[in-house]
Amino acid sequence: MSLELWQRRIRKAPPSRVTREVVEKGVDIDGDAAPVLCVTGDSRGAGAFEKHWLPHIVMRGRAAYAVSVRGQGNTPRGDSGMAGKVHDLVQTAVSLPRRAILIGHGQGALWLAHAATRYPVHAMVLLAPRGLRRPPAAPVGGAKVLVAGSSGDGKSPTKRLEQVAGEYQTAPLLFSGIGHDFMTDPGWQALWTRSWTGSTKPTSDLCRRKCGLGSVDHHRRFSAVWR
Repeated sequence: MSLELWQRRIRKAPPSRVTREVVEKGVDIDGDAAPVLCVTGDSRGAGAFEKHWLPHIVMRGRAAYAVSVRGQGNTPRGDSGMAGKVHDLVQTAVSLPRRAILIGHGQGALWLAHAATRYPVHAMVLLAPRGLRRPPAAPVGGAKVLVAGSSGDGKSPTKRLEQVAGEYQTAPLLFSGIGHDFMTDPGWQALWTRSWTGSTKPTSDLCRRKCGLGSVDHHRRFSAVWR
């Protein structure tokens, strides 16, 4: 067998082109703050973030985006394997006006972990990750990583969060009083406590109780993600 024939056989074809659904809010915000791009493994795709998350991100002075990768929302299925979904996430991130903070929820965290080996994220949040045991590689550029989830989430249990966080040489941020669906479950606001999303204002006692955390300092360890 010739070298040329062997290379053709092992070379993977690029994913087919699809028209991706991208929901965006606050794109006219001025300033240098990194935009935020969200992806979930849920079949709702970008629609899962539209009601609550995107408006909250805009309130914090950042442009907010969510993408439906192939097979989600209004994005055609195309090549529905993981490579195609990672490709969609990378291409959406590349299209943004500046390097973005990426948030991956559920299986979206797995796609994000792979995308971050190709796209230089400003920072990334792996939220209630599923299917991710070990990172494929370190994020390019050494971006900061936050691993977060709920202590009562049976789909992404605490032990898994600790394992994933350990691979990134960090500790998970654990919340209580919320299920796996951080986008719409009751208590979804807990993730958006000001102290770890960049505000210098102290977190209220009520918020700390809702989050299941005892001190503001625990939140502040992760505030660098948003700088």
